[in-house]
Amino acid sequence: MQKDYMQELESGFYGYIGTFQLDFIKVYYSKPGDNRGILVEMSGKGCRQFETFLKWRKKTWFDFFQDCMNHGGKFSRFDLAIDDRKTYFAVPMLLEKVKKGEAISRFRKSDFNGSLDIADGTNGGTTLYFGSKKSEAYLCFYEKNYEQSEKLNVPLEEFGDWNRYELRLKNDRAQMAVQSLIETKDLLSIAMQIINNYLRFVDMNDKVSREQWKTSEFWLTFIGDVGRLSLFMKPEDDFYEKSRKWLQNSCAPTMKMVLEADHTLGTQDLSDMVVNAEMSSKQEKMLDVLLADVGDMVC
Repeated sequence: MQKDYMQELESGFYGYIGTFQLDFIKVYYSKPGDNRGILVEMSGKGCRQFETFLKWRKKTWFDFFQDCMNHGGKFSRFDLAIDDRKTYFAVPMLLEKVKKGEAISRFRKSDFNGSLDIADGTNGGTTLYFGSKKSEAYLCFYEKNYEQSEKLNVPLEEFGDWNRYELRLKNDRAQMAVQSLIETKDLLSIAMQIINNYLRFVDMNDKVSREQWKTSEFWLTFIGDVGRLSLFMKPEDDFYEKSRKWLQNSCAPTMKMVLEADHTLGTQDLSDMVVNAEMSSKQEKMLDVLLADVGDMVC
């Protein structure tokens, strides 16, 4: 990516002194001689945006991972999201099996949250966590359809059945996962292997010890049916989404009020404000990005 299209901030996080930023893609840099070097951080949306650059260069994530390795890069965190539209199981059912002791895991504890409709007591979406956010591995199972329905204020039925399973790895676990991905070039299979390594659901049998309980059929089907699941990947070439949302949520109502007043009073206050406004260097940089072709932003 060309630095000319990124906003430079004279501040950073995690001990870094500055940042180059393109919406949800951030590159932190350290002072000369600092062995921390450079940190590239991309949120889920940042990954979608970066996929646009990969697509333009006819590259894959595996190519990018290998390039990072070739330059001595290390992966301190690695997240994967698996979309399940078939819904091999209901997340509330997983929660009930955990409560009954029918989950065998390397993790010691599980956590959950959810909501209920007060009027009729129906489920409003359940999220189930395994591991600690501070640990090097963390699993999250949730009902994505409920989350999107609430977020977008759209009827649940429009989303159909939709679970999402997220895998979050840190430090050595992240590094080992990326190395395996480079070798196999199979993101989904590696993700499923990692999930199965940390967790399995079983059926209770009082006649044998818990360690001998048989793995539940739905879990065997889920783990073995890799071909019918999909990783969440969708290239996104909108590079100023945060600013658009801020404008929509914070400014648009006031702008509409002034516009309605202009129409009634025959004034043009809103257009005068826009014409006379001066853009900051940040906004000028964002405009450059908005007007540029993706190829212009790629080295």
